[in-house]
Amino acid sequence: MTPLRIAPCSEHGSTLAEFLVVLAMLGLVMAGVLSAYMTGNTLALSGQNKAEAQQGARATLQIEEDLRLAGYGYPPTTAFVAATATSVTFWADLTNASTTLTAAVAAGGTTLNVVLGSGFAAGDTLYLINEAQWETLNVASATATTITTTSGAVAAYPQGSQVGRPRQITYSWDSVNTLLSRNAGDGTGNQTAVTGVTAVQLDYYDGNDNLIASPSSNLAGIRRVQITMTVNRSPGPGPDPRFDGTFKMVSSVRPRNL
Repeated sequence: MTPLRIAPCSEHGSTLAEFLVVLAMLGLVMAGVLSAYMTGNTLALSGQNKAEAQQGARATLQIEEDLRLAGYGYPPTTAFVAATATSVTFWADLTNASTTLTAAVAAGGTTLNVVLGSGFAAGDTLYLINEAQWETLNVASATATTITTTSGAVAAYPQGSQVGRPRQITYSWDSVNTLLSRNAGDGTGNQTAVTGVTAVQLDYYDGNDNLIASPSSNLAGIRRVQITMTVNRSPGPGPDPRFDGTFKMVSSVRPRNL
């Protein structure tokens, strides 16, 4: 009988060519992973920049809403107190507290019967207005339909006269700290409206839509305000303008009470 022979095991190893192929395949996989990461990171940065830009845009809309109410609840005089290229101050009733008389008030009267007095409180200053005739009174107390003043009205006012409670509103830009601040005139002082503001330009126009060169000298003539604001956010990846970290908003508003 022929004895069984067992062939020796092959000790074949990897060649240099096979090693290079593996490295090439690994490189392709890593390139795909890196590409996916870069794409995700780009989209994340883009989304973040867009969200922050929307925040700046909302601030512009807030300025629009407030300026649109300039003069509401205030006598038919100059609603604007100050106007520069980077700040504006004006009178407006932003909380819609103003109301009207439901009964005439005689000269010397201290009781005002109104449609709604819930927006008034002791210590407030109110404006009693009948077209070009007006005066200020201090509130002693207020209920749902009655406001009592600390002193009597100087003149008589017919039913339907406005009882205004405006506040002095200020928007100002701090170019050092890149803050746009809002003071609502309620005693809380300046509050940050938006951060990262690198430029603010306020332009003022008259009733004929002509640019007012010196608005501080013609506050009564202001009928439209154009707001241009630039907000700088985290820089986007690369030169693609879609991911640019700088956003510019331009809006225009006409106060409806002037």
